[in-house]
Amino acid sequence: MSEVVRMLEGDGLAERWEASQRLESNKLKTQELSSSERYSDLTDDSSLLAQAIELSEIDWRKFGTGIRMECVVQGIIETKHVEALEILLQGLCGVHRESLTIHELCLKSVPNLGLVSSEVRLLCDLEQPEPAWTVRHIGGAMRGAGAEQISVLVRTMAESKVSKNALRLFYALGYKLDHELLRVGFAFHFQRGAQITVTVSSINKMLKLHATDDAVPVTPGIQLVEVTAPASSENYTEVVAAVSSFCEYLAPLLHLSKPGVSTGVVPTAAAAAASLMSDGGGTAL
Repeated sequence: MSEVVRMLEGDGLAERWEASQRLESNKLKTQELSSSERYSDLTDDSSLLAQAIELSEIDWRKFGTGIRMECVVQGIIETKHVEALEILLQGLCGVHRESLTIHELCLKSVPNLGLVSSEVRLLCDLEQPEPAWTVRHIGGAMRGAGAEQISVLVRTMAESKVSKNALRLFYALGYKLDHELLRVGFAFHFQRGAQITVTVSSINKMLKLHATDDAVPVTPGIQLVEVTAPASSENYTEVVAAVSSFCEYLAPLLHLSKPGVSTGVVPTAAAAAASLMSDGGGTAL
């Protein structure tokens, strides 16, 4: 496990990769990271690539801090009602919001790396003084009659902090960039029967590779709302109940359901938003 974490953090393989690039790289550094410094390209080092392909046989379910369960629901809201949603969330959570600017890169393994394709997501937090990287693997959802009867998706998820060499490493492992997005918005983290996180963000696409400064909305006027909470095999029923209960407070503004289930916008959203905006969230919905 520790060996896999070191590899993801660029220990060993990343250093060899750096050595192969050193003669060609420009060593002039600036205080502010540019996109060329933030991301790396794949080279034609065949010996390194061969070793990386061998390493690609690792069971990615075991990387990072280990597998955990996650309860999640999603919904959409019109941008014009986001301020009202923020007021409601502020009143419900009792904590300050955190700004959110995440560059998300979805990487998929090529067919010759195994019988089962693998997908990982690299997340770059651009709100930090120096961009911070995380690798995330979303596992399968819980199945069975019990899973069908609840309105919250329960799935496995593995996540780990990584260095900025991670993208370079996954390219060497044979992964290819499938798509990239820029999420811009805010998040609330709070305790309410479970450790719940609510994120509200616009989803933006890049017109050029890694060009986050020129990103444009995928669906103008619409923002994604996601409610998540960590869980375990012992307490996921309690976490599901906590998430479901919290979502009822948001019902006047948006429908929340399992990811992939389209529910559209709520007809009562305009009236509920007007009520919230008129008194700063004092009206009970």
